[in-house]
Amino acid sequence: MHLLWFRRDLRLTDNEIVTSSSGNDARVLPFFIIDPWFYTWADTGTARVRFLFESLENLNSNLQKLGSRLYLFEGNSTDIVQTLTRQLIIARYKPKLFFNRDVQVEYGISRDKTIVDFYKQLNLDYHIGLNNFLQSAEQRDEWFNEYYTHQRQSQYKTPATINTPLITLNLPQLTFEELKQKYHRFWAVEKVYFPGGETQAQAKLESFLKKRYSGYHWKLSRPMLSQLGATSHLSPHLTFGTISTRTVYQSTKALAEELKAQPKAEFSLKAFRDRLRWHDSFTQRLYFYPEIAYTNRYPEFDSLYTPSELSPAKQELFQAWQQGMTGFPLVDASMRQLKTMGWMNFRIRAMCATFLTINCGISWHHGAKHYMNYLVDGDLAINNWQWQMQAGVTNPLSDTFRIYNPNKNIPEKDPDLKFIYYWVSELKGYSLPEIIQGKYIGTSSYPQTILDWAKTRKVNGKIISDLRKKVRERLTLQGGDEYESAVAAKETVNKYWQHKDRQYKEFKELEAELE
Repeated sequence: MHLLWFRRDLRLTDNEIVTSSSGNDARVLPFFIIDPWFYTWADTGTARVRFLFESLENLNSNLQKLGSRLYLFEGNSTDIVQTLTRQLIIARYKPKLFFNRDVQVEYGISRDKTIVDFYKQLNLDYHIGLNNFLQSAEQRDEWFNEYYTHQRQSQYKTPATINTPLITLNLPQLTFEELKQKYHRFWAVEKVYFPGGETQAQAKLESFLKKRYSGYHWKLSRPMLSQLGATSHLSPHLTFGTISTRTVYQSTKALAEELKAQPKAEFSLKAFRDRLRWHDSFTQRLYFYPEIAYTNRYPEFDSLYTPSELSPAKQELFQAWQQGMTGFPLVDASMRQLKTMGWMNFRIRAMCATFLTINCGISWHHGAKHYMNYLVDGDLAINNWQWQMQAGVTNPLSDTFRIYNPNKNIPEKDPDLKFIYYWVSELKGYSLPEIIQGKYIGTSSYPQTILDWAKTRKVNGKIISDLRKKVRERLTLQGGDEYESAVAAKETVNKYWQHKDRQYKEFKELEAELE
């Protein structure tokens, strides 16, 4: 009996363990474990759990079309897998466990090791596959080539049928109706902006490649355009594996080949594929360095950034930021969007993060947790590392770090004010110059600014700059692996910007030739 354990790979298409477990008409028991730990985890968010449940429901529906079904077990994952295995042995089956390697917090790492050890002790076979590309041993110089080799390989075939026999098990199980009833608080939302499931993922990809990709390279940083679909909106699907990054890559690459005579279209699709690689590189980083999810990359920052309880003054700033009441319109519109939609575009996430950490002087730990509590696509590998980046912790060998100016970003990213008007209705009727100059103060219910942006940038920015200098001095003096890692990080950032500049020049040259 092949035990097909789904985790963050909730799809049948291009899924190694689905293909591997179902060949030769083998008997397969597909299952997912509703582990109570996940639903009490501090970083869990309602929108994300609902997306997960919808994806499970869709997976079950797709399995039924192949003559199978999805078993929903409830309980501690290790206990469930061990009990299930023992019961099958008693029933004279020989279990073989299939699951995909995943990037985990400590709980997941410990769980997987315990289960593998259990199977080894019983002398039972197990197969650990790949959900998406992941190096099992760190070879930084080879990652880029290995990544693209994987993305270009043939996708795993979806089986025509899956042989799942009727079997009675003495394990806590849930029907999907019982799941909805027991965890009803995760279903109680006014509007679903990102429905889950492989069927939805395929539809999102198709609609993106049909039309929405056009202008992606510049629209992705415009909050209103991205809200309306100028970005792929595939991020929650990638988080839960309802579609593979290889499927997305190959579909996008195929369209780019068809549109070679259209440089703008090709440029947009290339920019999107670059973001896809960026997504997978963050996953890889957390796999090798799981501690960075909650620990400062460099200990020099431990005196500044801690998860400790906030002082009353800082708590007041934090709550204003959470509620979208800072007096900075673009920040507030973005935070209100997050609370309602469970989503923001990348540029806006970064801007709101620097505002909280650098201007408000609040640790990235608090902001990262808030994002994870609301983001439908919340991915620890991306979210928490990005928070460290925006807080000025990472890439210390660079002399500079970015601090976004929220008001300067309004004419650049929301020149027609559609985004601000949509989320901050108190400012409707005020023009761009009036909003920048704060003309609404005293005549609107919208609050005054909670801090002096220029002053906090100067004071707090110097604190961070000094800490970065300390890190730089220590690394340079000590040398060794940590220094080499920092050098590689700086080179990666420099190469990225050089690549973007070269790519843009080539695009403009080709565009000029075709005019």
